[in-house]
This record gives sequence, C-alpha cells and structure tokens, in this order.
Amino acid sequence: MGILMKRLLLITCLLVHSIVGHAKSNDHVMVVTHRDSSINTISKSQLRNLFMGNLALPDVTPIALSPGEMARSIFNIRVIGLTESRIQAYWAQMRFSGRQQRPETADSINELILMIESSTNTIGYLPEGTPLPEGIKVIYRSSVQ
Repeated sequence: MGILMKRLLLITCLLVHSIVGHAKSNDHVMVVTHRDSSINTISKSQLRNLFMGNLALPDVTPIALSPGEMARSIFNIRVIGLTESRIQAYWAQMRFSGRQQRPETADSINELILMIESSTNTIGYLPEGTPLPEGIKVIYRSSVQ
C-alpha cells in the first residue's frame, strides 16, 4: 500500500472516529421542569408511565417534542424503551379506545422551553447540554442511571 493510500485511510479513520464520538456524546436527554415546580427528581419508570399516560401526577402536564426531533427519538429509546412507531401504535390504540390522552406536543426545542418557562406544572425533555434559562431546572438525566 502506497503512502498516499495509508494517509487517506488514516484520515478516513480519524473522521469516522470523530463523528461517532460526537454522536455518542449527544445521545442523551435531560428532563426539565419549571424552577418553582415541587418536583425535584423523577425516576425513569415514573417518566415512562407519565409520558405513556399510565401515571397521573397532580397538576403535571408532560410535553413531548414533535416526531422527527432527534431528542424525541433518544427519549423514546432511552427512557420509554420503545421506538417511535411502537409509541404511535400505542397512542392510536388508546385514542380508539378513548382511554388516555397523549402528551402535549412542542414543535421545537425553543417552543418546549417557552412552554415550561410559562407554567410550573409542565415536564419536558431536551437534548443533554441544551443551555437552560434560569427558570428551568433538570430533574432527570438519561446519562446518569
């Protein structure tokens, strides 16, 4: 193998390594609520039940990001334990039977932040490392289990 091929292979390996490393550092979410909320921590199972409509916390409204948002996919896999298609099928069944309400939806990360800032009874999730305004606190991190 020529020296040019070795350099090309090395550069390719370094690029792939940096891309994979970047993806792994951003594949976590943090669950947030209003600073004045009485909730300071929440467990993974409580979150799963809350966002799947199986747990009703007094005066707590879960807010999910829109389908297609990467943080939603990460939350679904890491916290809920289901893929987007399985969650959609679940909510279709719940809607048909009239049993449970799906979480409210925010169209973007910025909209979710605004919704949480404006109400003390909301819980949502954001990509790990998202800068937070002073009015929001973290109550769960998928990176710490």
